Amino acid sequence: MTVRLSWRREYLNGGPNHAEFYVGEAPDFDGDRYVKFGKESDKGRRWSGKIPVTKDYYVYVMAHPVAHYTLTVTIK
Repeated sequence: MTVRLSWRREYLNGGPNHAEFYVGEAPDFDGDRYVKFGKESDKGRRWSGKIPVTKDYYVYVMAHPVAHYTLTVTIK
């Protein structure tokens, strides 16, 4: 699975906006349940990993203060 995040950069409240994501196993926004496989790259804008078990996985996107983003998920 590969996840890519891009966003339109804007300067808000005196600074640039920012977006990030993580891949987790919990159906709620529990930061302690990150997956233990995969690797980030491109300064956190890309993540890829081989899914070890068929089950539900969740991708959580956070933005500060706000961001218009595109999230692309590819499963091969």
